Amino acid sequence: MSTGYRMDQTFAVWRILVGAVIIVAIYGLGLFGVGFFLNGMAGIDLTQSSQITLILFLASFIPIWLGTGAVTRVLFGFSIPHLYGRSGKIRWSDFRVAFAYIFVIVLLVELLVFATTWVMGTPPYTRNGAISTMDWLFYLLPLVVLVFLQIGAEELFFRGYLLRLIYSRKARLFWAVYVPSFLFGLAHLDPITYGFNSVLYVLNTTVTGMILCFITLWRGNIAMAMGIHFAVNIFAILIIGQGDTPIGSGAALWLSTIAPKSATLGLSMILITLVEIVLYSIWARRRYGALIPSESR
Repeated sequence: MSTGYRMDQTFAVWRILVGAVIIVAIYGLGLFGVGFFLNGMAGIDLTQSSQITLILFLASFIPIWLGTGAVTRVLFGFSIPHLYGRSGKIRWSDFRVAFAYIFVIVLLVELLVFATTWVMGTPPYTRNGAISTMDWLFYLLPLVVLVFLQIGAEELFFRGYLLRLIYSRKARLFWAVYVPSFLFGLAHLDPITYGFNSVLYVLNTTVTGMILCFITLWRGNIAMAMGIHFAVNIFAILIIGQGDTPIGSGAALWLSTIAPKSATLGLSMILITLVEIVLYSIWARRRYGALIPSESR
């Protein structure tokens, strides 16, 4: 079946690759410039967990929007909205539904884990003593906006720019879905923080990227992938963060007591990946009768 996500024209492979390199370079230069100024000149320790550190990290994704806008206009002759879908608009109904469902699912899973471990006397979460409730509320709105810009930048690049432009060339799913998803996974590689678990983190985010690509192809719009990504990141960044990490513990009300390099966290990553696959399989089968969109247009 047709997914309705291809564009009306195709573009040379070299243009897609050059554009991707330019976007990544703009993001890297912006990240390096901000880090150099704040750490080297302003004396702000960016390795310490705080709302300011988190704000700066999330704001570093804004250059992706700027770079993608410049690349699409100069190299391809269209504007950013063309990457959202054939309508040129974000389908906000898809965004709201995806956000609500995923947020509730994550909340129920966390409550189940908390209740189970509480009975066993080993609660997996602790209140973040570095952040008062008033501070959390004060920074909540700007952080929500920045989280949206962050997930939007990633979706725009991986499920918008790469997926849509490659897919429109009638490329096989290997190139349109699997390669960009693997790059999405590699972008989350962090062996310093997670040790061997960083491999499982890459596996999880690669599978997540594939699922988000498939959902985007099915829906013909980037909105549902954005809603899912937004719900997960809001929960992980602002509600229950990963302790012992500058970003994960920067603004969350609660912190996970599971060590980033522990076998427990590695097992949880595997289980989360399996849950994602099961949930997607149920949705795709019931909605479209298949797990993977047809490569035929």
